[in-house]
Amino acid sequence: MSYVRRLRQLVSAVLPRAERPPALIQQWEDRARRFGVRAVLNIGHSDEEVARVTEFQRRELYPWFRAALRGDERVILDFGCGPGRFTLDLADMIRGRAIGVDPIRSLLDLAPRHRDVDYLVMSEGRIPIAGASIDAVWICLVLGGIHGQMLEATVGEIHRVLRPGGLVFLVENTNDGRGNAFWAFRTVAEYQRLLRPIALAHVHDYTDLGERIAVMTGRRSP
Repeated sequence: MSYVRRLRQLVSAVLPRAERPPALIQQWEDRARRFGVRAVLNIGHSDEEVARVTEFQRRELYPWFRAALRGDERVILDFGCGPGRFTLDLADMIRGRAIGVDPIRSLLDLAPRHRDVDYLVMSEGRIPIAGASIDAVWICLVLGGIHGQMLEATVGEIHRVLRPGGLVFLVENTNDGRGNAFWAFRTVAEYQRLLRPIALAHVHDYTDLGERIAVMTGRRSP
């Protein structure tokens, strides 16, 4: 089967109707317009630190991601990929294809292009991909920026697109406190409850600008 045909099967035929962006999406669009690639980092980092921070995250995360792979993954979803800092690497690590999705088109426009990577715009928490078509989902510092009903809908979408036995690799800020209106600091236990019935194991922590970042992995039941 050709790749083009396979991609057509993956992409949902019906996308949500166009609506005015919700306040959170508008906030992200404004942030991306102001900061570019740096918008996806802790804004305490400078523009000059973007490459260094990205390389630091790769060193902290990639060994745990590789350890979680079984070797049968061929399509990975980079959920909330932003400017695609990890997307191409993910395709390379699974020796397959990566699909990056994000609601902010201006960030996707900054992402590196490659024959093994596709980028899709998502809307209102909807992942424009067919159900049970993804072997692994990479989520790096995304869910902390989603709240309320949109968070519930987003988690439902992750469950919908992940195939039985598929992998979730989740990285989120679990610093003490509740965060603010823009970003939530949730506990590992809260994320474990949120992603049920996927049983997430807490495998690693690292620190960024004094804040604790947790790494969790788990698989959907076969």
